[in-house]
Amino acid sequence: MNVLIVDDHEIVREGLALLLKDAFPIQSLKFASEGREAIQKAFQNSFDLVLLDLSMPDGLDGLLTLKELRGILPKAKIVIFSMYDEVEYQMKAMEYGADGYLVKRFKSDEIIHYLQSILKGEKIVNGKLYTNQPIKEDDNWKFPLSPREQEVFILTVKGYTQKEIAETMHISIRTVENHRRSISKKLGTKNKSEWLKMAQKYKLLDL
Repeated sequence: MNVLIVDDHEIVREGLALLLKDAFPIQSLKFASEGREAIQKAFQNSFDLVLLDLSMPDGLDGLLTLKELRGILPKAKIVIFSMYDEVEYQMKAMEYGADGYLVKRFKSDEIIHYLQSILKGEKIVNGKLYTNQPIKEDDNWKFPLSPREQEVFILTVKGYTQKEIAETMHISIRTVENHRRSISKKLGTKNKSEWLKMAQKYKLLDL
């Protein structure tokens, strides 16, 4: 199987590569950090599976990249792998020809299970079979943090330093660091600007 992983974060690319190598018979594995690079590689190679991030600050965005890749690789399975859970993104991705939409919060075994289903011809959106029906908001992702993690999260996006968070919450700096690592894993990103977008979406800054 020939695979292309498109994500602007090297750690995500490497993590997915290790996961896929353990689960599938990979013949060729290539990477791109932004849309135009992905399109160039698609012209140069044949791929069976493409994992594509939506949020890529440099170059072409994920949805436009998806649209281009679908034209270049009509037989490939193209799966959006993103931190964004909004219904409008999911619907637009499927409209543009995606074969699946997975949010980065999924566990490794879940990702493999859903990819196996997609490779067999099913369309999967956030762990559910896609049947061309409108995706309901009720089917969407719920904010996954524990109350303690949420408190650290809110203080972080408000601009508090680790030391200030530790003092405010009466915990150690090491505990703050541990909470932040857990938050990054659950949200699929450690980018603070992305955290801020989530906080605004879920109206957490008003708490």
